[in-house]
Amino acid sequence: MIELTRVIEDQTNLYSYRATENETLAQQLDLAIEITKPNLPYSEWHKLISTPFRYSPPLPNARFRPQYGKNVFYASVFEETALYEYSFHFMKERIHLNIETEMGARTIFFVDAHDDNSFHIQHESHFSSIIDKNNYLPSHQFIENNSHLTFIIYPSCRDPLHRDNAAIFDIHRLEKNPKWESSIKFFYDNKKNVISWLDYDLHIEWAQVI
Repeated sequence: MIELTRVIEDQTNLYSYRATENETLAQQLDLAIEITKPNLPYSEWHKLISTPFRYSPPLPNARFRPQYGKNVFYASVFEETALYEYSFHFMKERIHLNIETEMGARTIFFVDAHDDNSFHIQHESHFSSIIDKNNYLPSHQFIENNSHLTFIIYPSCRDPLHRDNAAIFDIHRLEKNPKWESSIKFFYDNKKNVISWLDYDLHIEWAQVI
């Protein structure tokens, strides 16, 4: 058993409240948005855990998910690693926008996973190409050639200490409920290309994760 952590944005709650600035109306808008989405599979699992398995291909490309690949639950072994990973995607979406600063909160949660017989990417002779920062083709080829794998552990290319991430393709590898979840605050300075996680006193520069 291994404890994993993941950082997410609860987009429905965030955008509905911004749109309405009223809690009751926000809840109604949340429900209307939820109805338009595919049904959540695996109803026995908490929404935070089952959501990555919700959508059908085609999907946006990710490290071990080609456009028509399987759904993947991504997480990290350490909180800081999860923050580096999230920061990359957060800043990638904003780095070219004409904004100065942004403040907000994200959800971090922890869940236990059954890592028996998990595959460690470091066992591959060409593992460095599989975790290349910008080229997902080797990782896509790897997973297409190893479609039987359900749990992969691989070093983060975003975390300067290269601590481990996990890619889980079978929800049954995950416990049904988070062990713990919390809201964490951030401040983003687009001019300096830095996101600061205030609860961790961690400042991450775009140059560190690109």
